[in-house]
Amino acid sequence: MRKKSILVSIPHASVFVPQKIKPNFLLTEYDLKNISDTYTDRIFEVPNAHILIGEISRLVLNLNRSPDGIEEEHEHRVTTMVAPDGQKIFKRPLTPDEVSWLIKKYHHPFHRGIKSIMKERKIKFFIDGHSMWSTRPKIMYGNGEERADVCLGNREFTTCTGDQTEFIRDFFLDCGYSVKINNPYFGKYNVGYHCHRDGVPGIQIEFNRKIFMDEKTLDAIPEKVYKLNKEMERLIDKIAEKFC
Repeated sequence: MRKKSILVSIPHASVFVPQKIKPNFLLTEYDLKNISDTYTDRIFEVPNAHILIGEISRLVLNLNRSPDGIEEEHEHRVTTMVAPDGQKIFKRPLTPDEVSWLIKKYHHPFHRGIKSIMKERKIKFFIDGHSMWSTRPKIMYGNGEERADVCLGNREFTTCTGDQTEFIRDFFLDCGYSVKINNPYFGKYNVGYHCHRDGVPGIQIEFNRKIFMDEKTLDAIPEKVYKLNKEMERLIDKIAEKFC
């Protein structure tokens, strides 16, 4: 199948913890799977787009954060001591040498990969693929309010146009999903950096985990994962036809 001039990055699907970090790592396999964007590789990896998948757990190094943002107890940094659900990640803080090694080993190659694909494949649109918990955790000032099925983040309409955002919103509405724009997520480093620096319009897409998995057992609902994957494939075709 011929690939469209669209790049999809999937930064948070991995549960990999490097061997040199494992002795300092506190969380269980269940925690890793629970806090990762589990199954997003199956959902967003479509044959008609260029794909780049992150190779490290977001709990060790967050590929969707600036490499300059290092803060021990802030979830919105490239490394952190505290997981989004409030659990402590490491026995002790990572050393500057460990952080530097992680960034050079995983963060830089991932973002060089995005830049390389954008340039070599003449990418015209960029999608950053994620998933989200169905409700906001209490540690993140959550009140149990249910989230929409789909969240589209464009950093307050700065990474793509209103027409592009509404086109994607309407696609998901037609598929029967509820959709919100920039709520609860407005897009982080990947779309913020690459859309602005590389001049390629793009959007962050978050799927609510309740529509494709059991949030307690963390088991996938295979037919729902397959459905989303096919819908993403159709969306890629439609974006390419309309905007590329």
